[in-house]
Amino acid sequence: MRLQRGQRLVIGRALDCQISINNPSVSRQHAALEVRDEGVFVEDLGSRHGTRLNEMPLRAGRPVRIEAGDMLQLGPTTLRIDPAYARVKTDMMTAEAGHVRTIMLEPRKGGAEHSLRMLVDAVRSIPSDVDEQNAGRMMLERLLQATGLERGLIVRLVGGSEAQIVASAGAQLGSVSRSLLAAAEDPNQVAHLSQEDDLRFAHSVVGSGVREALAVRLMVRSDDDHFMYLDTRNSAGGVDAGMAEFVGAAARICGFVFESIARRRDEETMRDVRRAREVQKRLLPEPTGMVSGVSWRLESRPGSLLAGDFAGMAVRPDGSCFAWVGDVVGKGAPAAMLMATAQSWLHASAARGESPAQAVTGLNEFLHARSAADEFATLFLAAIGPDGAIEACDAGHGLAFLVTIAGARVLDSDGGPPVGAVPGIEFGSTKAVLERGDRLLLVTDGVHEQRSGEGEQFGIERVVGVLGATRTGADDVGTLMAELARFAGERFDDDVTILSVTRS
Repeated sequence: MRLQRGQRLVIGRALDCQISINNPSVSRQHAALEVRDEGVFVEDLGSRHGTRLNEMPLRAGRPVRIEAGDMLQLGPTTLRIDPAYARVKTDMMTAEAGHVRTIMLEPRKGGAEHSLRMLVDAVRSIPSDVDEQNAGRMMLERLLQATGLERGLIVRLVGGSEAQIVASAGAQLGSVSRSLLAAAEDPNQVAHLSQEDDLRFAHSVVGSGVREALAVRLMVRSDDDHFMYLDTRNSAGGVDAGMAEFVGAAARICGFVFESIARRRDEETMRDVRRAREVQKRLLPEPTGMVSGVSWRLESRPGSLLAGDFAGMAVRPDGSCFAWVGDVVGKGAPAAMLMATAQSWLHASAARGESPAQAVTGLNEFLHARSAADEFATLFLAAIGPDGAIEACDAGHGLAFLVTIAGARVLDSDGGPPVGAVPGIEFGSTKAVLERGDRLLLVTDGVHEQRSGEGEQFGIERVVGVLGATRTGADDVGTLMAELARFAGERFDDDVTILSVTRS
């Protein structure tokens, strides 16, 4: 089935669903696909047995973007998302196909046509999931067959006197001429040395007994110096100008192949990153909610695709709740893994009824034993009782605000260093009280450290000033985000997370 922009398709067991699946494990209205301007999204509609995207369960009512190649699982049924292809009608000409004149292509062995056919066959034989090393080797093997040379290399210059071998084929003949590589700096030229030419300046070539050598630069990426290098000691060999041009064409095609491999790898990485970001979103609380006599409003915007910020709300056995905001040092996948670990730990601590200091102390020891020296996180964790009593532990975070009808102020709290940084710390805690209507606002450093176009930081004073004019949790988050965007622009340099908790 082909999806159109703006279309919403319901998948389920009911006959009136656009995609009907007759299976008892599929709910009557199980899931929905919707095409928006920003892509295709899938949403679980509260199905009994759930919907899985690439083996990951979806949360009901929260649309998730899907890509071509994704696998959607509804009970025992799996749907594959394929890209759409445009179609065009074909018409048979008046003349029958048998009347069309054809020409047989039988290239003469050893000629340019034969060499080109070998090169095309080499490219066709490269698997779609191959890496640079194996793709380069396959290309070089065909080139050695076509040219009669003995050794083929693809090298990357990494230092003043060194070259890293990316791929190789044929004999092992020793060193590579730096002079020849320098002569091949222009990718539109093939550097060619032979025994008949003046080789006196290329001492490394003469000294190794090489009688013929060619080098050409590969245009892979602007910051890489890749070269294709072919040589031989065989005096019977010989490469004419036409064959040298063929090597140049082969190098250009090899560059295209390497670019394709790099682009595919980048696309796979970005796809994995997008999926990891969806998992991160599912680890966060809902944007709004209410537990144990408090309500909250949350907004979290990553500065990059994978965020280091985390936040949470969790109920404890005594009827109080945990509220926290943290910030993992660093970016990318390691920070995301540390964030997920901290989230899981704090939810488990809340379920065990631990105090904030106990939870943070345990998390600190757990992370320190399993993390590198530069992997740690700041954290502000507060336990809020039904009577408004607050017990807070600050692990190197220092970004909590108490907002009352009288204004806003920074909430000072005892604690210790960031979690995971120093072992053997007994974290302390501070007590405060939330009156009815008061709010506890927790943010990450992406708020006060956000910079304007002139390099000025937003600062703690501006945060306090904004909160002094707000009256609700929704107002806290919305106004502060709007002021940040006005100050720094719509694209933030760092992750920004704001959690406002109000005592009802």
